[in-house]
Amino acid sequence: MSPEPVPFDAPALERGFGFFETLLLVGRRAVLWEPHARRLLTTLEALELPGPSIEALESSSRSALAGISDGEEERALRLSWIAVGPDVEAPASWRLDASVRPIPPNTFSRRAGSRAVTVPERYRRDSPGFKSTSYFGAVAALRHARRSGGDEGLFTDGELYLEGASTGLVAWNGGHFAGLGPGALPSVTTEAFLEGAGERRGLRREELLSGAILLGSLTTAVPLLKLDGVDCLRPPEMLRACEVFRERLRTDAALQKRL
Repeated sequence: MSPEPVPFDAPALERGFGFFETLLLVGRRAVLWEPHARRLLTTLEALELPGPSIEALESSSRSALAGISDGEEERALRLSWIAVGPDVEAPASWRLDASVRPIPPNTFSRRAGSRAVTVPERYRRDSPGFKSTSYFGAVAALRHARRSGGDEGLFTDGELYLEGASTGLVAWNGGHFAGLGPGALPSVTTEAFLEGAGERRGLRREELLSGAILLGSLTTAVPLLKLDGVDCLRPPEMLRACEVFRERLRTDAALQKRL
């Protein structure tokens, strides 16, 4: 059953006032369910906004998976908490939607390695501390990258690289990972990959050219092949780290929740 239409003047539509999480589904197993749900709920708590219960998130997700059997097929689970009424302080103005979607072809293609493009600084993520539906900067950056022959756009702050339009960004840094600096969206997948290790800072261009990884719930973990058309190094140890992490996401029950 399709969700109810959103009013034309809803805050979510007119102002991008809403929040979302996108999770990888393997069969009926939601990968990194707990940190994704926690990011959504703690965001709403920090902003002192009404929020759904964890039980509502699980129930809506299970309903969205109706008719889907367990197995190894990969899909995307989208959880959206959007303001459809004018009074955003009122719980009744908010709506929870859960939907299952195919993984976008561009994302599947990126899993073979990414050809990223530096986007102009006029494209910036709105409120990068929060995973909001106000997503113009990211959409514009990805469009710029595709029109320039790439599959991902990278945000910068001055001379430092922060993140991708739809991915986290980590420099290999000789085996001492670095990334998730100030100004980047707190990335669930990147945090899971780093497991608390690594330097938290912006990245220099030469570091990316020496070996870097893009991470996202649907992208998983992939090497940066080119940056603005320039070949990037791909240290064997870095490629192995990507492979190990991808396998963990698909098979480690500790990182999954069956819905």
